[in-house]
Amino acid sequence: MAAGAGLLGQRLPAAAPGDATLGPTPRATPGPDLRQPPDAVRVKAAARLLNLLGSRLQDGSRQEVMALGVDQRARQELRILRSNVRTLGVTDLSLRYVRDRSDVVRAAHQWVGDVRVRWRLSGFDAHDSHLVVPVTFSRSGSQARFVTARRDDGGPTPMWLLEPVAVRRTPRSLVVTSAADRTFRYSGLADQAVADVLAVLPGWSGRLVVEVPGGEDGRGVPGGLARVLGSQPSAYAEIAAVTTTADGSVNPDAPVHIFVNAPVFDPLGPRGAQIVMSHEATHVATGAARSSMPTWLMEGFADYVALDHAGLPVKLMASQVLASVRRHGPPSHLPGTADFGPHQKALGASYESAWLACRLLGRTYGERRLVAFYRAADRASSTTRAFGSVLGTDEEAFTRAWRSELRRLAR
Repeated sequence: MAAGAGLLGQRLPAAAPGDATLGPTPRATPGPDLRQPPDAVRVKAAARLLNLLGSRLQDGSRQEVMALGVDQRARQELRILRSNVRTLGVTDLSLRYVRDRSDVVRAAHQWVGDVRVRWRLSGFDAHDSHLVVPVTFSRSGSQARFVTARRDDGGPTPMWLLEPVAVRRTPRSLVVTSAADRTFRYSGLADQAVADVLAVLPGWSGRLVVEVPGGEDGRGVPGGLARVLGSQPSAYAEIAAVTTTADGSVNPDAPVHIFVNAPVFDPLGPRGAQIVMSHEATHVATGAARSSMPTWLMEGFADYVALDHAGLPVKLMASQVLASVRRHGPPSHLPGTADFGPHQKALGASYESAWLACRLLGRTYGERRLVAFYRAADRASSTTRAFGSVLGTDEEAFTRAWRSELRRLAR
């Protein structure tokens, strides 16, 4: 599950892959019947090709990699793949043929197969990512050739499979962008986000990976972020960034990256951009992408880290919820999961009220106990026991104090 959202940008989990078939409409002339059991020769040819491709992408020359392509377009894609693998420091790369895609029909001598891709970003990912992507092959006799790995069925695809990437590394962050002129800006934001997290969580020893897909995918199709995460482009129309696993899985060992939606993020000013990046970095540091704790605490704590040491006026950063309090009085309860839905009209107010709740906890009990409360709630997937064992109170009493604080601030 994706974690994210902040006062300056909505985020939501990636949706399930779409049902659109992969590739163009079949020609009128009959081709191979891919609904029949897979051709053993074809499967073996694809497996041999993938073994060669995996090893050559990491260790082969450009000519050796490009020689595996069926035509000039395929060779150009392979050239980009080789460059991306070397630039990113991709290790543990393997490509394994899983099955024929019997639901997809290609031209004669071409077919689509599902391929399990395994990879790791050296020095930043502690474990491998795994993702099944459709790859188009062409066969001549017993030999297979590469056609493309750029899927168009709406499913998730690693950024390095879609488009050329530029990279900037520092001791604590790795930024992957689609344009070299943006790497320095994002790298500075990422490093400052690490510093912001360490100010509250000094024991964190992790590193950030920030991926910034282009506004278009590798074929010029709008919605680069949606293409990487496997969602409809409209799902990210107002989303600045999302923190989720690199392969979209719920595997507890899957690497977690920050994915930035450049068309929404880039127009933010320096402060706004930093707040979003530090918020997302907090999610990485606390493992929020796989947490089932109450959403108000998850999101409120991330904004606490991003905002409470930024010196910004509370009335500015909580303007929506305070305006609502002046008109209607304070909410009767802490915001629930439904209040953070991407289509909620009062979404901004929900994030602000969650931040003010964590801000009150920090000011009342101290930052260390706030962190302890957060970790206890994370372990239990609930705040019920954490309120009593860590803070010596209960949610009902805290909610009354929070409502009083909202009234005070609104005045």
